[in-house]
Amino acid sequence: MAEKGKAAQPKQEEKGGGFLTNIRLTRSAAIQIAALGIVLAVAVILRVLPLRWGDYLNEYDPYFWYRIAEHIAQNGYASYFTWHDTLSWYPQGRDIALSSYPGNPFTAVFIYQLLNAVQIKVSLFSVAMYFPVLMAVITCLVAYFFGKDFGGKATGIFSALFMAISPSYISRTVAGFFDTENIGIFGMVATPFLFLRSIRKENTLQKSIIYAVAAGLTMGYAFASWGAARYISSLLLLFIGVMLVLGKIERRHIISYATTTIVGFLICLPIPRLGVAYIMNIENLAALGAIGLLVLYEVIKTKLPESKARLATVGLVAIGVLALILLPYIGIGNPIVGKWAKVLNPFAEASALYTSVGENQVASWDTFFSDFGITIFLAAFGAYMILKEGGEDRHYILLFFLTSVYFTGTLVRLTLILAFPASLLAAYALVKIIESFRPIIMKTEETGSKRRKVQALVLSKGLSIVFIVLLLGSIVPHTLNASQAATYPGPIVYSGVPVFINGTYANDWINALAWLKANTPADSIVCSWWDYGYWIETMANRTTLADGSTMNRTQIVNIANMMMMPQNKSLPLMQKYDVDYVVLFISYNPNTGEEWPYGDNAKWTQMVNIAGLDLTDYLQYDTTQGTYVYTEAFANTTIARLMYGIPDEAHFTLAYDSPTGWVLIYKVEY
Repeated sequence: MAEKGKAAQPKQEEKGGGFLTNIRLTRSAAIQIAALGIVLAVAVILRVLPLRWGDYLNEYDPYFWYRIAEHIAQNGYASYFTWHDTLSWYPQGRDIALSSYPGNPFTAVFIYQLLNAVQIKVSLFSVAMYFPVLMAVITCLVAYFFGKDFGGKATGIFSALFMAISPSYISRTVAGFFDTENIGIFGMVATPFLFLRSIRKENTLQKSIIYAVAAGLTMGYAFASWGAARYISSLLLLFIGVMLVLGKIERRHIISYATTTIVGFLICLPIPRLGVAYIMNIENLAALGAIGLLVLYEVIKTKLPESKARLATVGLVAIGVLALILLPYIGIGNPIVGKWAKVLNPFAEASALYTSVGENQVASWDTFFSDFGITIFLAAFGAYMILKEGGEDRHYILLFFLTSVYFTGTLVRLTLILAFPASLLAAYALVKIIESFRPIIMKTEETGSKRRKVQALVLSKGLSIVFIVLLLGSIVPHTLNASQAATYPGPIVYSGVPVFINGTYANDWINALAWLKANTPADSIVCSWWDYGYWIETMANRTTLADGSTMNRTQIVNIANMMMMPQNKSLPLMQKYDVDYVVLFISYNPNTGEEWPYGDNAKWTQMVNIAGLDLTDYLQYDTTQGTYVYTEAFANTTIARLMYGIPDEAHFTLAYDSPTGWVLIYKVEY
């Protein structure tokens, strides 16, 4: 009996040890879940801060997407494909299906209908307000799993955290920013996450295909929602090309890449804006052509010795690159033109209309520091580390980081695509740095037959405190910058002038749009600079000549001429477009009269350039005064006379003057 008791004792201890181990694992999992929950809560809190200023959509474009969602909710999904919008770009209007993406408004309407179907009564406007926050949370969650796959749970947590507090990402996902980037960045993170899982060596064929199909679906969803989604497929193509040159392509890569690419492009086919024409873009033809190239490589690899197969592979890649360059010259495939060509080559010539958009400017070093703070340095260090490590996922993320850094430098708005690779690499580097201090801070001691870890302060207390303060302090400015970016209201809230007037923001634009809707005939034609078109169409429900899509350059040139011509010459042009009202925006300090560079009083120089006029005819440098002065030609322009209240009263009557005097609405008589 005693022997049985002794024999049973170790089993009891083993059982007890297993139970305690399970408890420890459960606690570890609970800590991970709690940390992730805190990160996601931070992501939500930062993005709802603008609500302190009221429930308004952010920026200009979200008003366009909300108007589409509103139309779909009222008329059904099929109405999107046949809607010719007569409220914009008068007189020709706009074919919505051929000039926009359905992903954003379709998703919002689906969520709205689903919630109301289960008796959760919400308005479509509320869905549009909070949809960006929802997509940010989902994206941060995917970033966690991506980071976990890449470098462990800690890397996952920090990846999600850095995404949650990234100012460049916050600026596009705050409450009210109902725009295409919400889905686009999700696709940019989810597609490689799923694709890299699909090419794991340990996968069964079925598992690889499931992940590859999921990657194709997320890529297709991004295609259906965001113009810049072509970057996702192009980056995937670049990764496959690099792996091919390195001789690391296996059958699993071919299956996953072909599945992902084909599924993604199949989703493009029924979308009017995309369709076959989109697939005929040269980079998309290259993505599809790469499938054939990979199959050919697989055949060559089995028929030739390794050395000859490698040489043949390099030759195939060279042929593919040459075809990519030459095919457009023989009429096969659409070449890369317009803003996409400008992104690839920042030294290429750009139109005056393109350069007039602030988001199209070249990024400065200050942009990198303000948007990324310490994370950009950590990310650079992380890139160096993974370059030394190697590995398929390392190759992909390194390409992701390097290309996004380049594109961010060519176009300031593309800081958005750098947010995730910078967050992932910064998280990876931070975790590795912390781990490198563990052998110093933790000292292992042998005591008898048992081995245990005990805390040992190897560094001095002062140096340890300095290290901790510096580590935390380096992240604090970045976090504060994120908080400031999140707190900032949209331009409709501060009427385009981000300055407090008597302790608050002026609401001139909100009042002006409300007046326009209530006090003008429903069929009125409104002329304004293109920036304000979406506001006028959506909030005032009035017809405009141009809006933020800038889809008709000729019409914008004509508007610029209307503004810069003398009134006797601009009136016939206005009459040609049946203009009933002219809306102007002039920004100045109401207390001192000093002009601020936010309204048409600053934008008129863009109008001069877009109209093809000579700026020196309107603005000249006075050497005696050491400053620029307006010429008589400028004083006689229509925009100057209307802005400064000296119009031809026989043809222009001031119908509305906003409370601060920033927004002026003139009635036109012919």
